[in-house]
Amino acid sequence: MKHKSSLVLIIILLSPVFLFSQVDYKERAEKNIPYLIRDSILFSQVSIDDDAIRIYTSLSDRKNDKPEAIIYWDDVPYFIEKFEKNELEQALKVYKEKGDAALPYSAASLREKSKPTSLRGMRIALDPGHFAGNFKDAVLERKFIRMRGKDLGVKKDIEFYEADFTWKTAKILAKRLEAQGATVMITRKKGKGVEGLSYRKWLKKKFISSLKNDVATGTYRQDQMDWYLNKATEKDKYRYANKQDLIKRAEVINAFQPDLTIHIHYNASGKVIGKDGYYEPVSTNYAMAFTGGGFMKGELSSPMARLHFLRLLITTDLERSISFSDEVMKEHPKTVKVPLIKNKNNVRYLNKNSVYADAPGVYCRNLALTRMVMGPICFTESFLQDNANEAVLLSQKNYKEAGVKTSSRIKLVVDALETGIKEYVKN
Repeated sequence: MKHKSSLVLIIILLSPVFLFSQVDYKERAEKNIPYLIRDSILFSQVSIDDDAIRIYTSLSDRKNDKPEAIIYWDDVPYFIEKFEKNELEQALKVYKEKGDAALPYSAASLREKSKPTSLRGMRIALDPGHFAGNFKDAVLERKFIRMRGKDLGVKKDIEFYEADFTWKTAKILAKRLEAQGATVMITRKKGKGVEGLSYRKWLKKKFISSLKNDVATGTYRQDQMDWYLNKATEKDKYRYANKQDLIKRAEVINAFQPDLTIHIHYNASGKVIGKDGYYEPVSTNYAMAFTGGGFMKGELSSPMARLHFLRLLITTDLERSISFSDEVMKEHPKTVKVPLIKNKNNVRYLNKNSVYADAPGVYCRNLALTRMVMGPICFTESFLQDNANEAVLLSQKNYKEAGVKTSSRIKLVVDALETGIKEYVKN
């Protein structure tokens, strides 16, 4: 009788039910990896095998069979749980130290976070892009539009800046979502970065301490800090401030642990900025969205970058992000009356730096926030601000909601985002 019981136990342990988690994670990784890699050389840094995922720091290590870490399929639940709990530093520590050792962790104890079925009770992060509080700072940020009225068929010249529109979009959308029972966080206040400071105040209060921290953590060398303090131009300093702000945004969003995150942006063709600072209007217009993925050569150079790559490989974050972004993009032609960018296009950063997500208008691109922010995300670019018709309409403050006065074009974008969220939750 004892031998018979042992035989039954062996059969059960070898059955597909017990091996399901292994097969599932492997299939998920194999499904995700084409969207994660834009530069084929990076395939040399990851191997999806029957027993594990092997990650290498370089092509040389791959040739010498010296993986940085071996993530066995039974190890995967540990990392998924750490990602879902926003315990990124602990996950990184284990990743760097585990080598080829298996983790003492039970796959059966994991219950992956389920998709919400209603707006009520959902946690939604709205991240209005950029943080200029005035036109002067927007010029530094290079996120502004200035056009001659004569080029647009109107009497006066037109100027506006993206950070203003993204904040107004978030403010109106947050009010609507909260009215339907969602808990909403907007990452920044109007004209300020995530730390609650305008660029000028951040420069006075945080610039030096931030550089010192970067030196202390090994992010920068002392000579790089000295360069920023003594030789950097105003634009250099602004770029540094923006980089720090993106890091803080990711930290704030991940700490909030949202069910969904929308990064709100407005695009521009970027083709021409005249010497006098005026854009030339364009006739083209399109919408697009980004998710994580599309890693390029050199973008798996740090352990944290490789950990985020692993996260996108083994979790449902990428699949859900594409699904969510697809719903949001579907609403743009219907509501905003802007076509989605065609898959065959001449937009350089889509062709060189992105992977088509097999959903119209949606691309996997390794931007700072699409990489660092965990969970389902949609990084929107709703239209081209330098489109001639858009520029005229955006200059008109003909709509008011949630105490915000803006263009009726922003209202239509809010409509599209709101409906996209609802459709994603419903479907």
